Amino acid sequence: MAKLTFLWHLHQPQYRTADGRVHAPWVLLHAGGEYLTLTHALSATGLAGQVLNLTPVFLDQLAAYRDGTAHDPLLEALRTPARSLTPEGQGELLRWAFLLHPNQLRRWPRLSELAARTGGASSEEAKRRFTIQDLTDLQVLLVLAYAAPNLPWEPELKDLAEKGTGFGEAARRRAVEWLAACPGRLLDAYLKLAGGKGVEISTSPFAHPIIPLLLDTGVVKESWAPRPAPTAPVFSAPDDAEEHVRLGLEATRGFGFAPVGCWPPEGSVSEAAVVLYGQHGVRWLATDEGILAASLGRALSSESGVGEELFRSWRLPAGGPVLFFRHRDLSDFIGFQASRFPDEAEAARDFVAHLRRTASHLPDDAGIVIALDGENPWTSFPQGGASFLITLARELEQSTQLRPVTLADRVEEETPRPLPRLHPGSWIGGTFATWIGHEEKNRGWEMLGRVRALGATRGGRSWLAAEGSDWWWWFGDDNPTILAPLYDELFRAHLRDACAAAGIPAPAELAVPVRSAAVRLVVPLSSEWPPPVLDGETTSYFEWSVAAWVEAPTTHQRLARAALRAQPDRLWLRVEPRPGMGPPTPLVVSLVTAKARTSWTLPADLPESCAVGRCLEAVLPLPEGEVLLALESHGERMPFEGLWRLELLEVDEP
Repeated sequence: MAKLTFLWHLHQPQYRTADGRVHAPWVLLHAGGEYLTLTHALSATGLAGQVLNLTPVFLDQLAAYRDGTAHDPLLEALRTPARSLTPEGQGELLRWAFLLHPNQLRRWPRLSELAARTGGASSEEAKRRFTIQDLTDLQVLLVLAYAAPNLPWEPELKDLAEKGTGFGEAARRRAVEWLAACPGRLLDAYLKLAGGKGVEISTSPFAHPIIPLLLDTGVVKESWAPRPAPTAPVFSAPDDAEEHVRLGLEATRGFGFAPVGCWPPEGSVSEAAVVLYGQHGVRWLATDEGILAASLGRALSSESGVGEELFRSWRLPAGGPVLFFRHRDLSDFIGFQASRFPDEAEAARDFVAHLRRTASHLPDDAGIVIALDGENPWTSFPQGGASFLITLARELEQSTQLRPVTLADRVEEETPRPLPRLHPGSWIGGTFATWIGHEEKNRGWEMLGRVRALGATRGGRSWLAAEGSDWWWWFGDDNPTILAPLYDELFRAHLRDACAAAGIPAPAELAVPVRSAAVRLVVPLSSEWPPPVLDGETTSYFEWSVAAWVEAPTTHQRLARAALRAQPDRLWLRVEPRPGMGPPTPLVVSLVTAKARTSWTLPADLPESCAVGRCLEAVLPLPEGEVLLALESHGERMPFEGLWRLELLEVDEP
């Protein structure tokens, strides 16, 4: 009877900055959705052989919601009666309410109707299209969109789901307080599961970094071999890697768990990383089938099946944690294929049939590891995954070919085989390409290295949060998302917070997005028109009449507008505040070319080329070639996302 283990990786990056503000509400929303679905299903069925990999940064955010220290603008907007919503609160609600999977929308006709109303409208126009009743319905339906798969276990939402529209204040309060309680309920549920039979809690390094790259990015060359490796910045911070592992285990234990194993972030391993885990008492690690194949120097999967090596535990010659390798096809069946079945129960039966066929060719001491994300698959399932999980448990109960065990069980039962070498890489293609090698990804590492050299490692958990793998996931063009600018800003916000905690000034370059997205801005170029008088005042009507004027977003409370005009070697800049506000200082001006990224904090960095009065005026050197530019003052950016790509237009008459 072959052994069977499911490892569910449960993780979210640190969306909360040092001031407690939550910049993306995914922990809250998914706590009422997919995380709760998995927990309910495991609790209801008693399915054994389960490993829940709870990352410390995920647990930390659940606890912040439970304890009331997470200042989430969306939760505040949901808790506010629609008639009392400020324009900012209404914007927050509309910003997140329709970032839904089609399955979530189609369950609620009223929600689909409201979503259609935003089509083709600017954010300000969209707000004007919603009545008080529309907004109240939206507040309730956003909760129900995530909670839908859990309705069989949540009777207090049943009547709201049946009503579907026309909600009142009492319904809104009930739905929102239900959602707000879910993070705390999840923490309690995980503790209860951990105290039962057949469930193991594992964890990951604190902020989910790519440990092999933190140790030394020189590992890139070995990871790509024998193929040519991409250019990778030099970065080595073994002390940081050690702190992530140490604090990750300590923090998880602080929540009442007793982890003995780890899922390395993104399945990323190297021999040096394995040694580090072992030094902290980690007894097992799990990663991908492709890593084992590369380590052994031969493919494991073929048309005739999978090599028996995959179903064994391994250990490096120097000792350390036991190494397990997931069955890629079976894991990916749940992650990417089962959702295509119209009937989730049928998908579960088909999956168990695969398992039985695999087990029929294995000896009794072999073990199958199914490892995947414990959140993302379920949204794509027709009914949200609950039916699949319940049918899976029922089918496995009847199986005589599979014995559910945890990985801690296997460590106790098995003598691992010696693995001569371990290929360094991640679960994606056996390399680290998702996190390094692309221009933007490399830029992130370079920025991290420069800020580290200033002493930002004294920035505590903010510094560790900036090293999380998720920010690099969204850099580059391999994982496109409309939220990429937000994640870019979060990466740099954690670095700024780390600098503040370390007592060092944040470098001006942290105002410059890592991503290269830019908005075209046509700037007049003149050699003949008299230059402005550098005095911070309106000296004459004509001095800025030949200029490109850009209005600040209406959400900006300090910045009103900016003007730019050019001479062949100089760029003139004027930034005006809103009425009643003082001059926009300090102003960070970020200038990016193909050769350099430069930032000035005005007026301090260029006192001779800058004047401050009612407004701020400055003259800057204008490099040759393509120029990107951005402005920032007191957290307000122009342009709102990315940079301007300056297109110089000569306006002198021939």
